[in-house]
Amino acid sequence: MAKRKRKQADHLDRPVPAPRRPDAPGILTGRPTLAGVVWLVVIALTIGVSAGYLASRYAGSGAPATGPSGEDPTAPWRARLLQDPEDAEALLGLAHVHLDQHRLGEAESLYRQVLSKDPKNVEAITHLGNVMLARGQSDAALRQYDQALAIQPGYIHALWDKANLLQHVKRDYPAAILTWETFLGLVGPESRDGKTAQRFIAEAREAMGKTSPVEKAFGGKS
Repeated sequence: MAKRKRKQADHLDRPVPAPRRPDAPGILTGRPTLAGVVWLVVIALTIGVSAGYLASRYAGSGAPATGPSGEDPTAPWRARLLQDPEDAEALLGLAHVHLDQHRLGEAESLYRQVLSKDPKNVEAITHLGNVMLARGQSDAALRQYDQALAIQPGYIHALWDKANLLQHVKRDYPAAILTWETFLGLVGPESRDGKTAQRFIAEAREAMGKTSPVEKAFGGKS
């Protein structure tokens, strides 16, 4: 997976369809069912990882070229690490592949290895949040996103992941909208990502209209 340091652009290096919310019961309105909660975790993880693809266009071209179908996606990163075990870009690339494969322990270990050398690496901090979210630890994931944004307020990947967590897991629609609007201000309303953000904002506003006054008073959570 490509290195994920951001710079603005209008399309994905690896095109990924805009995330769609499945028609699962209890996802945005009312009290979530167990199936709905499971869907939410899967959706949030998928969106978080997809944001890595989305945000890869903010990166340089440090990632190895995609190999033939069926090739081990970890191989190019491992080859680089054989040459330089401290190659942070390769460590992150390998960690991202493990995260995509839901090999959370391996991914976490690699992100923490990067952070042991560079405690303010916002890419590793954000993706460590994605590992936590995949384990159902949404509060811990949110803290990771906020930590990354405290270091780099305009870090688009953390904004994307935070907004999705707030909207699709926490159902804190006002906070999600604010985060989406910050994201939108950075990528621009006419960019592909900006249009996706606007769609999510519209969905959040629609969902707010369906929540009870009590839920609205407590950030949309029930």
